[in-house]
Amino acid sequence: MTAPTDSDMELLTGFIIATPVLATSIALLLSLGLLRFYRRAVLKSMDAATDSGATEPASTDSVAPLRSAQTEAEPFVLDSDPATTSRVPAEALYSESLVAPWRTAAIYAAAGFCFALTMAIIWFVDYLKTPEVSPLHPIRFLVWVWLFSWPVVVTLYLVAAPTRRLKLAVAFTYFLIPVLLLIANGIIPGDRDSTLSWQQLTFLWLSYAFVPTVMLWAFLNRRIRAVGPLVLTFVVFAVTGVMLAFFISGRDEWLTGAEARSMGVPQWVIEGYANGNEALFYPIIALIIVGRTIGLALVVAVPIGWLVVQWIRRRYERKKISDQSVMVDAIWLLFGSIYSSLLFATGYELWNLLSGLLAFAVYKAAGWAGFRLRGPEPNVTESPRLLLLRVFSLGRRSERLFDAVAKRWRYIGSIRMIAGPDLATTTVEPHEFLDFLTGKLARRFIDGAQTLDRRIRETHLKPDRDGRFRVNDFFCHANTWQMVLSRLVNDSDAVLMDLRGFSSQNEGVIHEIRELINTVDLKRVVFVADGTTDERFLRETFKDSWEQMPPTSPNQYSTVDQINLFWLTGSHGGEVRELIRALCDAATSTPPTDRQTAAPV
Repeated sequence: MTAPTDSDMELLTGFIIATPVLATSIALLLSLGLLRFYRRAVLKSMDAATDSGATEPASTDSVAPLRSAQTEAEPFVLDSDPATTSRVPAEALYSESLVAPWRTAAIYAAAGFCFALTMAIIWFVDYLKTPEVSPLHPIRFLVWVWLFSWPVVVTLYLVAAPTRRLKLAVAFTYFLIPVLLLIANGIIPGDRDSTLSWQQLTFLWLSYAFVPTVMLWAFLNRRIRAVGPLVLTFVVFAVTGVMLAFFISGRDEWLTGAEARSMGVPQWVIEGYANGNEALFYPIIALIIVGRTIGLALVVAVPIGWLVVQWIRRRYERKKISDQSVMVDAIWLLFGSIYSSLLFATGYELWNLLSGLLAFAVYKAAGWAGFRLRGPEPNVTESPRLLLLRVFSLGRRSERLFDAVAKRWRYIGSIRMIAGPDLATTTVEPHEFLDFLTGKLARRFIDGAQTLDRRIRETHLKPDRDGRFRVNDFFCHANTWQMVLSRLVNDSDAVLMDLRGFSSQNEGVIHEIRELINTVDLKRVVFVADGTTDERFLRETFKDSWEQMPPTSPNQYSTVDQINLFWLTGSHGGEVRELIRALCDAATSTPPTDRQTAAPV
């Protein structure tokens, strides 16, 4: 086998550098398409009825006197009866919801720094192999560490920075570092690195951080974030297989006339290449070789990608990884592949091509050690269970509120919800998505009491290794959701009901309000409304439900004006924090001895 020529390696390098871009683009399109089909499948099963599902109608005996509802829209109204409300646990719960995300983010950031340090060392080892370069300068080394640390900012955005102000603070801190490095380079004793300048740092950041982030941000869109990392993992292995097959397929003979002629390349193309017309020759020969090797890639790479995805599924079901860790790992894996591809372009060495995997392995080891040293897991028996109810027609508004609340609440307790079209693609878990891909999504739907009992037993109550609790979806048919609702409202510590967009058209939501008033102590319920809520009809619904309250209702001796109604005026962080505080108060309003228990999973 002859040695590869420079043109040969330039062609290979171009394909390898294009691999992350190609993988991200394919993953984005696949995620959007698959989630669209997934949502359609969920809606179809939700609309279908099952013979074994049934729900008993609630009693409508009217015994309680009615008091008029509030006439002024206040942020929220909480009953502060000291006999049933424990402020200390509520405040501790609220404080933990604010601190825990940053504790987890700090571990990811430390692991990311180890990744950046590893990549910087590898790059400088390769840099020093060139005899004509200047000696290693400490400031230059720190610049590379700073550059490769950019994914830390992306990670902090996704894990712990829910507001625009916090995101700006994280970005400001990151971009303050090169300013300090340039100042230090100017005043440090001895020889300074004369190659460092504002222009160079800006160019490096745009090349190594901005462009990959643009690709990644589209891929981490809230609407596909739930399955995007899983799809990207599969696609990266498949595309990498194509590139390796391309590499194996006679790479040392790509540009020889005999090999090109044997593959059917027209003689005029070969002659054109010989006369210097490489721009025409490269695309044709590349397409022929890729076409010849695509079968090998499909036979080898795609099955390997599928096995990796199935391995992720098993680890997720065994709580070895979380949905957040899959997402964050995908970020570092993508950046690692981009960095290693760029490094390969400078040396054409296999070691350079594997540098990203090595740095990713260091990141995983550091993260594992960090979470092992984090401390004991939360006490599962004291972790509140939140039930989320909402108007299904909210769409993206429902996604934004869920994301803001879940980012903090999932560090103190689990979330339960009846699956609906609004959040069907936002909360989908890896095993649920793979069930859809393999045609087994129907087994996730509850068709009767026995199935519901099994799903309750399978509920995840323990936090994952990163300290986050899980979202437990309950998939219901058209005639089983009321049965599931009755079970969940009595098996949850707090209920958040999003009534934005509520009107007389939402018959299911009217039933849920009546069910809550009939069976749940309203100290445990927080209703959310805004300017899109039909306030007049909402108060009429509260009034009618109160009049029909059965004598067994825990609200028998309460009044309708004690309903916790939280008015949202915008999306700023202050309102979200107050909403979390209200939910913490609601979750601790019932003494622990009255809470139902379940075997943690």
